[in-house]
Amino acid sequence: MDSQVVKSTVAFLQDNVTKIPGAQKIIDNKFVRENPVVAGVTAVAAGLLTAKTIAKIVRGTEKRYNFAAIPNMTYEEEIYDVACIGAGPSGSTLGYFLAREGRKVALLEKKKFPRDKFCGDAVATMAQDILREMGVMKELVDENLGHFAQNGGFVSPNGNSFIGNSAKEMARDAKYNRGAVIAVKRIYLDEKIAKAAKRMGAELHENTTVQEAKFDRSTGLWTIQCFGSEDNVPVTFRARCLVCADGSPSATARQLGYVNTEPNGVCSRAYVKNNTTFPYDGVVFYPKSLLPGYCAIIREARDELNYLAYIIPGGEAKNEDLHRLHHEYIEKDPFISKALGPNPEIERMKAAPLRLGGIEKSFDDHLIIIGDAAGFIDPLTGEGIQYAMESGKIGAQSLIKAFAEKDLSAQSLKRYQDAWMARFGHEFGVSMTMSLFLYRFPIVLDAAATLIGKRGSRFLAEWAAVMTGVEPKTWFLRPDVGPFILLEIFGECFRRVFNKKNTSIDNATSY
Repeated sequence: MDSQVVKSTVAFLQDNVTKIPGAQKIIDNKFVRENPVVAGVTAVAAGLLTAKTIAKIVRGTEKRYNFAAIPNMTYEEEIYDVACIGAGPSGSTLGYFLAREGRKVALLEKKKFPRDKFCGDAVATMAQDILREMGVMKELVDENLGHFAQNGGFVSPNGNSFIGNSAKEMARDAKYNRGAVIAVKRIYLDEKIAKAAKRMGAELHENTTVQEAKFDRSTGLWTIQCFGSEDNVPVTFRARCLVCADGSPSATARQLGYVNTEPNGVCSRAYVKNNTTFPYDGVVFYPKSLLPGYCAIIREARDELNYLAYIIPGGEAKNEDLHRLHHEYIEKDPFISKALGPNPEIERMKAAPLRLGGIEKSFDDHLIIIGDAAGFIDPLTGEGIQYAMESGKIGAQSLIKAFAEKDLSAQSLKRYQDAWMARFGHEFGVSMTMSLFLYRFPIVLDAAATLIGKRGSRFLAEWAAVMTGVEPKTWFLRPDVGPFILLEIFGECFRRVFNKKNTSIDNATSY
């Protein structure tokens, strides 16, 4: 390497890289300066280090300041550590774990509990673990507010089905741990979680509607203007960190510019009373016209059913079709209509928007976004409660560390996004790909139902674990799963070509 080039490169690095920790010491090293080849390699390495450092600054992964060093920082008693907009499962879970560590938290809920939320009410395994940790699961079971799913399955687009007892296969026999899913009406669940956070020390402000949130960089404080109580009395909260947990429409996150799209999915809900034709705890139906969405019937406590339909983006069904399809399947789908029976005693359809797949950035200086507001709903299954609660706990853990380090910068709070991406965010991308794949090739679901029918309840339990997020979706690539689904696809094609009926499974018309 030409020595003049080396000298010029070293001089350039001296002028531009010396602010990088350790760079000046390397450049000044006598051995490096006297050996052109080593100096050349060092120059390249230092150049890469420069690029990496610049990239980190651009992406917000280098710490720039800490909140204790802000010139006008105040430690007045009325300043909250965290103000969380929304006291649903994500916000209240975050409030619980922050308050448990002694942090001063304000939960700002625009309605008064008990208040309803329209969804499938299915609480999956990992959310159940959090409910147990919070002491809420015991309350739900003791008060008969939840129903554990013991038996269930799904009906494929072609009518193939299998119903089994996955809970028995998973050995979930304890009173408070008896199923992969427990159905709890949101009017009960949300209040229980919020009251648990309140008992732990979080301040719950109901009937408090947020109008505006502004961040003052000079003081490191958020000012949140609200209308409080039923009389719309103006009230102001100040906090060191703001958490947006205000649901799929995410009014505050949109106002602040972190969310700039409409919710991309929608679901319906209708409770059914006095049903005598549906003997199972939960069945998912995949009508071809709804793919990659689905319908489901879930058994609630006290013998009620929850009939719901999910429209997931990517298929022919659009959000505006929900009302028509919801009622059409009740009357015309051969499996759903038979399950609900003639003239079902069913409530008026209610609907809720869905933000699926996670947003691109869920953190900033003194700010994180959690739950439905951050799009934490699985694009394949529509599951959201579990990810809402997990994001609340992950957010609390990230903030606890940030407060301990006295650093609430975006670079510090990026650990929150890194944590949820590692826990479930990457799965969302896989789910979106799978949902679009199933829309184009619904025969895969037909084949899967046939395979589950051959393998039995143990295999159904594994399937349920994947669909509820306990196991990664790479499960489908396992050598004892993927190739056998492929074989069943060939078998399904053969049966259709030669018009042979699949009799290896419990046909869905057995309803």
